[in-house]
Amino acid sequence: MSSTGGPTWWHTAWAASLVAVGSIGMAGAWHHWLPVVVLVVGAVVPMLVLRLVIGLGVSRWAAASVLVLLLTLTAYLMAAQAGTSLRGTLEDAIPLLLTEPRPYPVRADLLVAPLMLTALVSLFAGLRLDGRTRVEPVGGAVLLYMAGALLTTGRSDPWGILAGLLLVLALLGWVLLDEHTEPKRQRIAVSGPAVAVLVGALASLGLVPAAHPFEPRTLVDPPVLLVEASSPLPQLGAWAANPDHELLRVRGDAVPLRLVTLDRYDGSQWKTATDYTRLGGIGAPPVAAGDRQRTSTVTVQFDGLGGQWLPAPGRPVSVSEVDALVDPSTGTLYDPAATADTTYDVTAVVDAPDPADLVSATVPASHEAARYLRQPDLPFDLATYAKAVTGQATSPYEQAIAIETAVKHERRLSAKAISGSALWRIDNFLLGGPGRPGARIGTSEQFATAFALLARFNGLPTRLVVGFKPGEVQADGTRIIHGRDALAWPEVYFTRLGWVPFSPTPRDNTFTADRPKVAHAPVDPDPSTTAPTTAPAGGGAAVDDEPRAAPDRATAPLRWVPWAVLGILVLPLLLLAAVRRLRSLLHLRRGPTGAWAEVLDALRLAGLPVAAATTAPDIGDRADRRFGIAVTRRLAERAERVAFGPGPGPAGRGPAADLRVVRRAARASLPWWRRWWWTFDPRVLTR
Repeated sequence: MSSTGGPTWWHTAWAASLVAVGSIGMAGAWHHWLPVVVLVVGAVVPMLVLRLVIGLGVSRWAAASVLVLLLTLTAYLMAAQAGTSLRGTLEDAIPLLLTEPRPYPVRADLLVAPLMLTALVSLFAGLRLDGRTRVEPVGGAVLLYMAGALLTTGRSDPWGILAGLLLVLALLGWVLLDEHTEPKRQRIAVSGPAVAVLVGALASLGLVPAAHPFEPRTLVDPPVLLVEASSPLPQLGAWAANPDHELLRVRGDAVPLRLVTLDRYDGSQWKTATDYTRLGGIGAPPVAAGDRQRTSTVTVQFDGLGGQWLPAPGRPVSVSEVDALVDPSTGTLYDPAATADTTYDVTAVVDAPDPADLVSATVPASHEAARYLRQPDLPFDLATYAKAVTGQATSPYEQAIAIETAVKHERRLSAKAISGSALWRIDNFLLGGPGRPGARIGTSEQFATAFALLARFNGLPTRLVVGFKPGEVQADGTRIIHGRDALAWPEVYFTRLGWVPFSPTPRDNTFTADRPKVAHAPVDPDPSTTAPTTAPAGGGAAVDDEPRAAPDRATAPLRWVPWAVLGILVLPLLLLAAVRRLRSLLHLRRGPTGAWAEVLDALRLAGLPVAAATTAPDIGDRADRRFGIAVTRRLAERAERVAFGPGPGPAGRGPAADLRVVRRAARASLPWWRRWWWTFDPRVLTR
């Protein structure tokens, strides 16, 4: 944008408006009105003060230097309020903004860098208003807008409204404020359609979601807190031994609460996660959530539970505890500042598939799902038992039901049972004979662990959850969760359905409501009658010499695919052949002239060009020489005699016989790999 005169207050207002709109785009990273106000003030005030001071006769650079010092002092005070140094805040600004959970909380340390960037852009644009070109306000506004797009992965302006406003303001400056030789009417005539087209294009782009938007957060490592805490599984026995002991008071949705989710097993115990980060930060579960989910919100008050784990009704979406951390892979909540009377609100989601979809559900074979199959080699007898349990099952869901039924069959739940999840303990729990300590008796720890080991062996991705049943409803609407409500349960991951819980613990129907029935319900096989098999090399999916993949019911509906592909390929060929045959029949009904039309078709298929001005006898002579025959000219003369002569001419050999000779000779002149296409070639249909 060029100009022959100095900037006016209209120029200043225009430039400040551009920078302010760009700053609003960056403020979209906060879902609060205060950052919008702060950044808009940072975009407008420095420029207005700078232009006012320059108008009083003060040097531009002296005024800019003083304003930069004032800006630095403001940033220093904001950093001090946040308890950090200005240098540290600015050095860590980008990593902090790229690792902080979205939307950003309203904190001084998060606003320092965006405010300084906005104010510096405002000052630079104000300084450049005296130059011949005034593109700096446009460039500065675009810079701030792009910064907001990067911080929010393009969500700061989902409908493109701010982008369209920037475009309109930029063109208005060119039309109304810049001084050119072209009259304003001409500039308006040019810019009007341009604005309409460009704004429409921006609106159209806003309606099309980006398939893979750029995520700058992947370029930095998020801050994590290493948590060394033991699994709460062994506490199940202690909670069960004190069934009336109050652990939690809960208000809200009546759903099971998850304390810790466990997905790593080393043969001796289940291990909890160690890397925790802020809720909403970088990180995602290894496997995708199910297509259908249920959201629950509860208020939880500690009442004898203790510890730093925060129970939640699923994978947390929001939590009121500011110090709460989450394990991105499992959704387990941890609060290092939790006390004996901690109270918090939490909203979480769980997979809620349609029960009817479970019967035909499959399990994934991806690398991400393989982590839920890892376990040490099972003892020989236990591996044999694991294979026998699912011998009659025909789908992953039936396998899970068979394992659930077998684990709880003729086994007893007892708070006094020997604790532990080691392989020897589970082997004794499942296969131990009468008189052996811990045989066929355990807490929900052993029932859930036994299910998980057998399921992983059979190729079902499985994890363990330690949590609580919904509890007992009180007169005031709250629910009290007692020690008897503590429970461990397994979950199996199904493709597109997500994690589905099962209830292998006796007398527990927490997750059996509305569950589809299977054709048969296998029971616990007698370990003494199971046929010996070859133990697997690892904790794989079977004990045969070759791993046995879980049946994939999803392939059954795909059996029609080969026939569909065959039909798509064959039907067009049959249609072409039928059209070609009908065309030939119609030609032959016309006698010699129709036969000559068939000759022309044959010559075209043989690649013999026929000029439009060439006579039929000349074409016949050329074809006879090409194919080494002597009938094509005779067909040409017959056709000309019928078309232009007084009669059909002397009787003789019919055109059909001569036509067959021409066709055979023309087809024989082609390479072998082109002869098969002769019957279907559609080129003659366009002649």
